[in-house]
Amino acid sequence: EVGALPLLVALLHAGTKQGKANAAMAIAERANDESTGELILEAGVLPPLVALLRAGTKQGKESAARAIGMLANDESTCALIVEAGALPPLVGLLRAGTQEGKMNAAMTIAELANDESTRAFITEVGALPLLVALLHAGTKQGKANAAMAIAERANDESTGELILEAGVLPPLVALLRAGTKQGKESAAR
Repeated sequence: EVGALPLLVALLHAGTKQGKANAAMAIAERANDESTGELILEAGVLPPLVALLRAGTKQGKESAARAIGMLANDESTCALIVEAGALPPLVGLLRAGTQEGKMNAAMTIAELANDESTRAFITEVGALPLLVALLHAGTKQGKANAAMAIAERANDESTGELILEAGVLPPLVALLRAGTKQGKESAAR
């Protein structure tokens, strides 16, 4: 319900650690509905979500990454998310997060890579080698999300060689052989 947004934003700003994580999860669920994404952004969720992504608990970071990823479903919001400073902590989550955190970070980066204007930033912050590492050692969904992020990044012709140099082919072939349906579809892209 949209009427709860101001309360959720307030909880993100001043709640307990668990309260912040729960608020981020609730925002992710609401952002799943494309019609509410703009309203959620207008409520001012990005700064506290990015703060939670930087300095929250493990669950808080996982939930913040998921919420930001759901908001990034709309290409028009991708630049706003990058401008809010979400990419560096997403890369940090890929580097040192839980498996769920890595999975959510990869999904969010895949969504951000849908927007041509954000693709260069994804490479600049060092996401590519971490996505390849997730392809090697992530969960099934983490591997699928990493493959999707790499595929979206590959839409930019200037990075094709860089992606190949990162060693992406062996784990993509392995994903094609033994991945989930979504993993195979992402690897084939």
